[in-house]
Amino acid sequence: MARAHDLKPRVNALLAGADPAAACLELAALDPSKLAGALFSALLHRDPLIGWRAVTAFGVAAAHLAEKDMDRARVLLRRMMWSLNEESGAVGWGAPQAMGEIMARVAELAPQFHRILASYIHEGEKEGNFLEHAPLRQGVYWGLARLALTQPCLAAAAAADLTKALGDPDPAARGLAALALGRIGAHEALPALAELAGDRAEFDFFDGWEIIPARVGELAAQAALRLGELAQ
Repeated sequence: MARAHDLKPRVNALLAGADPAAACLELAALDPSKLAGALFSALLHRDPLIGWRAVTAFGVAAAHLAEKDMDRARVLLRRMMWSLNEESGAVGWGAPQAMGEIMARVAELAPQFHRILASYIHEGEKEGNFLEHAPLRQGVYWGLARLALTQPCLAAAAAADLTKALGDPDPAARGLAALALGRIGAHEALPALAELAGDRAEFDFFDGWEIIPARVGELAAQAALRLGELAQ
């Protein structure tokens, strides 16, 4: 029986492939409890694309695991939460994205964990979960945008903080927040999104399998258009 360590080269090779459907099919056939170890390692891969694709693979693995044992799927999310805790000694790279991906694919887990994901971008509490490191917060914005694609009502718990992020100096934060707000249907963010439509800053966006260039203003304009259509 293959150990997690033995799976790492195979998993990395699958994640490096050009065919997402084939890769996800093969990943789904692996033992999800052993696959998780290889995927946690892949999140830290020196190739950013492998790390991002590990996020997608975590969603596949968690969905497969949840069919057999929902509690074990919950353990995956708790491991990610722990990696984002300062006491863990870890950095938590990829954990917020993977949390959003898993909740987007396993609807039963989202009600329990969505507010925790949202708490990572919420400032103001004396002992809150706010992530001080900007690259980690980028992961939260992506994770919330991913969750909003399937569970917009739950992702809406972060609407106020996402609206605030539209003024963030980081283009990725602004663009991902705009994407999430459009998917949520946060009408209160419409003026800020319309104002952001002229923002020409670009950032690297992971679309589920590839990293592509994205422009903040285009995402904001699309979100504003969606909100306007929803209001009609």
